[in-house]
Amino acid sequence: MTPTAADDWAPRMHRILRTSLVGLIVLRLSGLWLLTPPASFIGAVGLTLILVLFIRPVWTGQVKPCLWLSFVSTLFFTIGVLNAMTEGRLAYGLVESVLAATVFVSAMLFSRYQVQSQAAAESEQA
Repeated sequence: MTPTAADDWAPRMHRILRTSLVGLIVLRLSGLWLLTPPASFIGAVGLTLILVLFIRPVWTGQVKPCLWLSFVSTLFFTIGVLNAMTEGRLAYGLVESVLAATVFVSAMLFSRYQVQSQAAAESEQA
């Protein structure tokens, strides 16, 4: 089997995706203590549970849940932008937006490269 660009990039994007997803979850939960006025419990924990649902599929490298996560992460990007426009939450909002954008891009690229890598492996077997 000859290594392709997809074989090189898929593991890198998977690592970035896992790291940024965990970072986004931790940041959202820390909003209960870091923000003034503090984030509501339902806002911080309730919405973050959506991200928690994606931990297992992301960790196992499933492609379809990663694609869904990329679309869900746009919600958190929007929330981050709104936080950045709120007085006293600029840094928190910027970090949240960057993490959500990183989740989006890395999930999309991981899915792309993983599918390409699987297709190349299947074509070699045939």
